[in-house]
Amino acid sequence: MKNNRLMKNLGKATVAAALLATGVSPVLAATENKTEVKSNKTAAESSSKKTSSPESSKASSSSEASKSSSSAASSSSKKAAKKSAKKSTKKAAKKSAKKSTKKAAKKSAKKSTKKAAKNTKKVAKKTTKKAAKATKKSTKKAAKDTKKAAKTTKKSTKKAAKDTKKAAKTTKKSTKKAAKDTKKAAKTTKKSTKKAAKDTKRAAKTAKKSTKKSTKKAAKNTKKAAKTTKKSTKKAAKKASAKSTSASSTSSAK
Repeated sequence: MKNNRLMKNLGKATVAAALLATGVSPVLAATENKTEVKSNKTAAESSSKKTSSPESSKASSSSEASKSSSSAASSSSKKAAKKSAKKSTKKAAKKSAKKSTKKAAKKSAKKSTKKAAKNTKKVAKKTTKKAAKATKKSTKKAAKDTKKAAKTTKKSTKKAAKDTKKAAKTTKKSTKKAAKDTKKAAKTTKKSTKKAAKDTKRAAKTAKKSTKKSTKKAAKNTKKAAKTTKKSTKKAAKKASAKSTSASSTSSAK
């Protein structure tokens, strides 16, 4: 009976260690062990009743002999059971710790990702709102600046058009004046040219007349000079002939 109990306890310890290693809850294992113990008790009682009458003397002698051997076996089996239980509990604890850490890491990662997604959504909403406000303000400012620039451009265009009209008018007046001055200058030039031509003709006539008079006077003077020269030449010739005749007469007289 003691050996049977020891074997049952060993079996329970190994089953509990295996259940812990596989991750099965020890409460279920305990309930299963209870049912197994009950069934084993009923089986042991029935077997003892059957063998009690003729073999009771043999069983008593053999039980005494087996007590010593069973005590040694029970001590060794207890040690082995403790070792196996320790190993199995350590393995089961490690596995359960790993599983729990993995689950916790997954849960924390999920939570952190959810929080990060929420935060990013909030930040994105805020940034988009700020950017929309800033773009709205800049668009309004740009529209105002564009209106101002359009007004100034319109004013400068009108002023430039007025200045262009004034310049065109002044240019027209100056052109007309220049045309009149040119006409006057042409007329005066024509008149002065005609007067110069007349003066030139008059000067030519007077020069011609004076040249004719001077030429006639020079011719008369030349004729007079020729006559006087002729007369003086005749006188000189006469004197020379008279001298020669007197000289010849003197020479013949000698």
